[in-house]
Amino acid sequence: MSMTLWFSLLPFCLINLSINIIFATSHCLGHQQSLLLQLKNNLIFNSTKSIKLVQWNQSKDCCEWNGVTCNNKGHVIALDLSHEFISGQVDSSLFNLKYLQSLNLAYNELHCEIHPDFQKLKNLRYLNLSNAGFEGKFPIEIFQIPSLHVLDVSYNLGLHGSLPNFPHEGSLHNVNLSHTKFSGPIPESIHNLRKLSTLDLSNCQFNETLPNSISHLTQLVHLDLSFNNFTGPLPSFNRSKVLKVLSLNHNGFKGAVPSTHFEGLVNLMIIDLGDNSFDGRVPSSLFRLQSLQQLMLYYNKFEGMLEGFPNASWSLLEMVDLSGNNFEGPIPMSIFKLKRLRLLQLTKNKFSGTIQLDVIGRLQNLSTLDLGHNNLSVDANIRDDHEASSFPNLKTLWLGSCNLRAFPKFLKYKSSNMLYLDLSGNQISGTIPNWLWRFDSMIVLNISYNSLTNFEGPLQNLSSNLFKLDLHSNQLQGIAPTFLKNAIYLDYSSNRFSSISLTDIGSQMPFLYYLSLSNNSFHGTIHESFCNISGLKALDLSYNSFNGKIPMCLTRRSSTLRLLNIGGNQLNDHISDTFSTSCDLRLLDLSGNLLKGTIPKSLANCKHLQVLNLGNNQLIDTFPCFLKRISSLRVMILRKNKLHGHIGCDNNNANWETLQIVDLADNNFSGRLPPSLLQSWQALMIDEDKGGKFGHLFFNLYDNFNPVNVKTAIVDLSSELQMKLAKVIAAEPPYLLDHIVSHIFEEGVGLRSYEDSVTIVNKGRPQNLVKILIAFTSLDFSSNNFEGPIPEELMNLTALHALNMSQNAFSGNIPSSLGNLKHLESLDFSINSLTGEIPTELASLSFLAVMNLSYNHLVGKIPTGTQIQSFQADSFIGNEGLFGPPLTQISNGKGCSPPQPQAIETVDESSNIDWNFLSVELGFTFGFGTLIFPLILWKRWRIWYSKKIDDMLYRIIPQLDFVHEHHGGKKYRTLRWKPY
Repeated sequence: MSMTLWFSLLPFCLINLSINIIFATSHCLGHQQSLLLQLKNNLIFNSTKSIKLVQWNQSKDCCEWNGVTCNNKGHVIALDLSHEFISGQVDSSLFNLKYLQSLNLAYNELHCEIHPDFQKLKNLRYLNLSNAGFEGKFPIEIFQIPSLHVLDVSYNLGLHGSLPNFPHEGSLHNVNLSHTKFSGPIPESIHNLRKLSTLDLSNCQFNETLPNSISHLTQLVHLDLSFNNFTGPLPSFNRSKVLKVLSLNHNGFKGAVPSTHFEGLVNLMIIDLGDNSFDGRVPSSLFRLQSLQQLMLYYNKFEGMLEGFPNASWSLLEMVDLSGNNFEGPIPMSIFKLKRLRLLQLTKNKFSGTIQLDVIGRLQNLSTLDLGHNNLSVDANIRDDHEASSFPNLKTLWLGSCNLRAFPKFLKYKSSNMLYLDLSGNQISGTIPNWLWRFDSMIVLNISYNSLTNFEGPLQNLSSNLFKLDLHSNQLQGIAPTFLKNAIYLDYSSNRFSSISLTDIGSQMPFLYYLSLSNNSFHGTIHESFCNISGLKALDLSYNSFNGKIPMCLTRRSSTLRLLNIGGNQLNDHISDTFSTSCDLRLLDLSGNLLKGTIPKSLANCKHLQVLNLGNNQLIDTFPCFLKRISSLRVMILRKNKLHGHIGCDNNNANWETLQIVDLADNNFSGRLPPSLLQSWQALMIDEDKGGKFGHLFFNLYDNFNPVNVKTAIVDLSSELQMKLAKVIAAEPPYLLDHIVSHIFEEGVGLRSYEDSVTIVNKGRPQNLVKILIAFTSLDFSSNNFEGPIPEELMNLTALHALNMSQNAFSGNIPSSLGNLKHLESLDFSINSLTGEIPTELASLSFLAVMNLSYNHLVGKIPTGTQIQSFQADSFIGNEGLFGPPLTQISNGKGCSPPQPQAIETVDESSNIDWNFLSVELGFTFGFGTLIFPLILWKRWRIWYSKKIDDMLYRIIPQLDFVHEHHGGKKYRTLRWKPY
């Protein structure tokens, strides 16, 4: 709860305090005492922890009981049973306390529905049921209690309901429903609550547009609607002259915001419009609000040049977050005159020009600075040590992609309190200096995507308290460091490391749960010491030169590992059939090795597996029907092995309901495609009632966050360091710390993109994407011995984006129902024995960007239509009976013999065939959910999976473009292949 919300509740707290003072000497009436004792006797509570109920007895006047307040007539008018560890039901005797004006049952463990008889308490003015474990539907009648001023049912996560139509001259002053499952719209009658000063509906499921009548709440002081599903334009608040807090972040608001909406709000201290879709210019009135302390506009679509801050030297602004917008031009220098500024985040915009880093020396209160990922160049040169010592004591610094060529010198002098440092994506080369490891308070260091080559060292003399170290994508070589005794997360991928000290690594780094050594120069066998890291959840050793067997201990560790990627090595021998009966793997990638033998039957124990990649090995087996017991499987890659036989699964009622990518290419499978198998792939069918699925495939390393490793790591620190960390945290205001922690989790510890190559090839020319949309679906049956007609059941898989059935022996006509596959982007039926005409329905597939029907026995005129006419003649050659554009009159469908199978892997880059070959590289986002300090362990991290990876893809892959689609009344931005 924010500080301003506490202030808004202060009058009601003083009312309760005055009641206690005035009536403390009142004498209890007998029937009131009887009701209280009945209540106590029928409540279930922990007597060893209770400090109120446990002391209630007849030997003392009930008006003097702890938690009880009476009026001068002996009637109970206030009852405070908060923090009493009460469980079970609320006894009905409570509702016979007719004079009750204040009732507090907060912070208990009731786990029951709220009794509708609360409405019988007609004199109730204050009702606090927060954090009490209530669940079920909230009785709407409670809103109608005529005298009720304060209603707080926040943090009852199982409680749901909706807002009523409020009566004229409603009595409510303060309503807090935050962190519940309340849903629906805010009614137009909200304006009837003319005395409403606080409305907190944050972290609920409210939706629709805000009623314009909310503008008539002239007594409103605190409005928090954050983390909901509100949409539409923003109403004006310029009549709410006493408004201090306006928090609307993490919703779906959109459109331009007129400057008049905020004019005259001289008391406004906090405005948070972050993570919406507001566009246009920033309202100029926001820069003139004299009381404003926090200006939070992050992750919207605001654009244009940023206005300066008038009277900046007198401004009260402490937090400015404009990140994730489309601001351009130079950063106004007036922003560096905001003397009270503690947090400045301008990342992920289009700001340009050069910033002399010495300008931040004027901001002596600055704690967090983020200028990364713009078009800026940051000049970090400092003239002398005295100038460096004048810099503020920053705690978090993001200068990613700022064209830095060296480590900023001031860090050497002013980093004693640094928590988080990100210098990634720059041009820093050479040696990592030893002083970088000496920051006692630093928990996250990201210097990835630079040109660093070595450590100053020697490594055995170094130590660090870092929890996360990201060194990936540099040119570091030699021995990978293991001196980070408190490390939780290490990413050394994409370097040139060739060895790592594995002697007693389990005790050297006992808290480690993410370790990536991918794409380095490691060789030899995989050491069993990796299995001794007790808390390890994710291990990535892919794309090295490891050989020999897969250690049996790794498959046995599948009960605790969630991610195991050892693809792209030279591992041989069999896959050990020792996967644990309690296997917890979500991803298993053994692709691109020399593994032989059969697919282990114990893999079926991995009930939560989502991605299985065994492609490009030498496995000899039949189709693994036993894997149908893994109902969670989304991606199954078996391509390029020596698998054989039919793919039907007799007497197997299990289904792969979530499969979205299936790749069986380049094997020896034979027979017909079984209709029953195709019908079981429900994820490849679109539910028209629910619409398509959007977002990206991701999973958590922990199901339910329990920061035991972090707590243990902190306890293991020296008492001196624990005190230092506590002091660093305590120096920051709670509101600032909460924002910093959220940002750290979003950008650093909390979310991590993991890339695992899963290739779906049409013609053998790979092209990598970085991640996969949940909506992306693909089937590849190519280069096998399948035969018979194309099953009609295949045309029911209406969610398909890519279908490759080339180089088989399919026969018969192409089904006209192919037109059902409206989302199809890539289609390859080449080198089969298909006959008949090309169905005209093919012309209606508007997303189709890649098609190949060559080398069949098709006849007739090629259907006309914009989409089909966009393909070149190479898509149709080898069909002697075909004619019409794009085939020339001379060649018609004649062509040379179909290419030999071995030529599929070596396509001539100069060929006239202009194919776009589809490949997908999965991006999984791991929500570590790991909070760092004991003083903030209870804070709920609230920043969910962000949209930033999409922007990266758009920049680096020219074949992709954004399209906007409407599903279920909502607008989604999705990456798609550009049509050619």
